[in-house]
Amino acid sequence: MHYAIDEAPSYAILEMSLDAGEKIVADGGVMTWMSNLTPTTNMSGGIMSGIKRAIGGESMFLTTYTAGSHGGTIGMAPGDPGMIVDHDLSGDLFLQKGAFLCCEEGVSTDLKFQGLRGFFNVGLLSLRLTGNGKVFFGAYGDVEAIDVDGDIIVDNGHVVAWEPSLQYELSYRRGVRNFLFGEGMMLRFHGRGRIWVQSRNPLALADFLYPYRPVKSDKN
Repeated sequence: MHYAIDEAPSYAILEMSLDAGEKIVADGGVMTWMSNLTPTTNMSGGIMSGIKRAIGGESMFLTTYTAGSHGGTIGMAPGDPGMIVDHDLSGDLFLQKGAFLCCEEGVSTDLKFQGLRGFFNVGLLSLRLTGNGKVFFGAYGDVEAIDVDGDIIVDNGHVVAWEPSLQYELSYRRGVRNFLFGEGMMLRFHGRGRIWVQSRNPLALADFLYPYRPVKSDKN
């Protein structure tokens, strides 16, 4: 497998060349173009795993792309404008909802319950990657990797990924709106390990756009 991450960090796209018979497993809807590949879509882990992914804001289906006898190529991009991170996985890694892009065949995915964030925020689950192989995930904006040795507090909207050696706790700023919509949630990590933080916050973007939403007039 050979790959390049182009147009980073603002509008990154992953371009990948696969050898004959080589496979890559991708989230639904991330493929932008492909050549000489055979896609197979399924619910990795079965129906219940697919339902869990859908509840957690992930695609219910994963697609495996297999290269033909002469190899193949594919382009993939995340839904958010921003960076793509490549990571050599050897063990486990946690991703926030919507961050997963693709991985090699030796990596499996599952979801882990994080605790209640709010009645109207669907991000109740984080994606757990397990195994050995290359993993790619996206972010909103640029990404900074932080090596933690002790404690660090990160706003929920900026967390992208973290290693399982880190323990974490959820806390809210006071306020009914904060609780209902998952705003003001902080994650306190402690221990030793790495976290990946994105430079932009999708919740902040939603707040910025909210006053400009179309409003239905009561006038006839």
